Amino acid sequence: MSDKIFVLAITGPTGSGKSTVAARLAKQISYCVNIDADHIKHMIVSGFYKDDKNPGGWSFSEWGLVGDSIGLLAQNFVKAGYKVIINGYIDEPGWTNIQKQITLTHKVLLLPHLETVALRDAGRNEDVRMGDKAVNEHHTHFSSDIFFEDFTKLDTTDHTEDETVSKVLEIVNLSAKEQL
Repeated sequence: MSDKIFVLAITGPTGSGKSTVAARLAKQISYCVNIDADHIKHMIVSGFYKDDKNPGGWSFSEWGLVGDSIGLLAQNFVKAGYKVIINGYIDEPGWTNIQKQITLTHKVLLLPHLETVALRDAGRNEDVRMGDKAVNEHHTHFSSDIFFEDFTKLDTTDHTEDETVSKVLEIVNLSAKEQL
């Protein structure tokens, strides 16, 4: 176990590699858990509602509750001596509530070029594909929203998974002994 608190947030638009990179990092970092925001979000089935203004046709109303839940879960793991990775698309009220519960020691925004994100989205199964309009809106959101100013932005356009994992490890500056 480590006495040093480590809570890494990884976010970005669809197809940026958030889940893949977080899962790989969690396996490579000693005493580490990976909290995928989608797992928490999808527990609240009544939080989704039909929204004709949203390009995907659906919106989610419970970001604050998701943030509280993730923050408390992260807090429990930190108390038990674990390093924590929180990954996923989380709206601002969620991030705000996470940070009421736990300090994010590292914040990384995976932001490949729009064309790369669109290509990755197009290759997904139809049930999880966002579509061009939503991909464009998400990419614009992550590229220009001032909320992400203090996140370290990482252009993963030409990176392999291994290169992205290595770059994130470099950003968070974990020593070799803190990894497996």
